[in-house]
Amino acid sequence: MSQISKGRTPVRIPAEVANIVGTSAAILAVVATGSAIVAAVPDLSVWQFAGAYLAPGALAFAVYWWIAQKL
Repeated sequence: MSQISKGRTPVRIPAEVANIVGTSAAILAVVATGSAIVAAVPDLSVWQFAGAYLAPGALAFAVYWWIAQKL
């Protein structure tokens, strides 16, 4: 007697949804990291404030570019 498995079919997430979720998570991480830097450093100048948000953004872009090169 054979056993028939009635398992569920795996749920497939469309690539567009995965891309939107990943981009949203990266933006949230960049803003959170920039906010943490701004909160940690007292009395920032305008350039330091901009750099606090640009540095994590540049790092996130470098990771994105590195992954895109591998695809």
